[in-house]
Amino acid sequence: MPPGLRRLYLTLGCVWLAVAAASLLIGTTGTSLAAYWHQASGAADPVMEILRQLSALALPRLLMGMLAGGSLAVAGAMFQSLFRNPLASPYTLGVSSGASLGAALAIMAAGGGLWHGVPMVSVMAFLGAVVCVGIVYGIARVRPGQATGTLLLAGLTLGFISSALIVLVMFLAEIRDSDQILRWMMGSLEVVGMSPVYESLALAALAGGVATYLHRDLDLLMMGEVVAASRGVAVRHSRRLIYFSASLLTAGVVAHVGPIGFVCLLVPHICRALVGPTHGRLIPACALGGAAFLPLCDLLARNAMWWLAGETRQIPVGVLTSLIGGSFFLYLLLARRDRSVVR
Repeated sequence: MPPGLRRLYLTLGCVWLAVAAASLLIGTTGTSLAAYWHQASGAADPVMEILRQLSALALPRLLMGMLAGGSLAVAGAMFQSLFRNPLASPYTLGVSSGASLGAALAIMAAGGGLWHGVPMVSVMAFLGAVVCVGIVYGIARVRPGQATGTLLLAGLTLGFISSALIVLVMFLAEIRDSDQILRWMMGSLEVVGMSPVYESLALAALAGGVATYLHRDLDLLMMGEVVAASRGVAVRHSRRLIYFSASLLTAGVVAHVGPIGFVCLLVPHICRALVGPTHGRLIPACALGGAAFLPLCDLLARNAMWWLAGETRQIPVGVLTSLIGGSFFLYLLLARRDRSVVR
């Protein structure tokens, strides 16, 4: 590994650790580690009491933020390489729209609670994403021609249909349920316990293994399917593995945190500019970058109202990531040098 690349990975790792420490030390709406110590000072073992409070509240949120950010960034890099399109993402392929539709139906039917101990919103969101992925792939199989282009168009179309159905569900639901659907679609890292983290980690490990195993195929697919096939890549098999693993990776995350936007677009673009397009380097950089970026956004979002106005309300992290991502792409659009001028 070149020394410059080693220093870059070391820097990303240090940023990741710094964000994790800041997330635990600063806490939520003014609740810092000092406040935890003050609350636990009357306990028999203050250190264990602090660890118990952190493991119950702050630690699952931090771990889910790291896992969700890294997973969405890796999935975005995989989709962009598969479709050779810098704007391809789980959101343009309808995965997040399907998850949102499933969550909306669960909230309208069951109020977003538990059914025999099962979190229906997360289950229905995951099933909605999986069904959407299956429909999109089925359309691509039936329609002859360019499979990657058909996948992209089918995903966009199904995303529009799902968005329309979500609006219909919100119209038919009670006002309380409509408000809960809207808040879920804003995205949040507020999870209860470690179970969501373990569930998402299993899918992340599976998809991460696929991405690592197929990193050479991803490099060649960026050059086109004809070039990849001439270099010995089983294009159909690799494309199927990449598409389903990235989709399941996204579904496992979105089912628990909601459709947090622009992480899967912003982080791969920045990491590709830092380490280059080679996926053997890009995938680890995206995992580290996403694991630092999303918890940092969550730290800023959940404390912004407290710092600015002394209020305990928390801005949804999906709102902040969309503002940052939209501003970033607007900057790229304005800063891009193009010889063609419209007069």
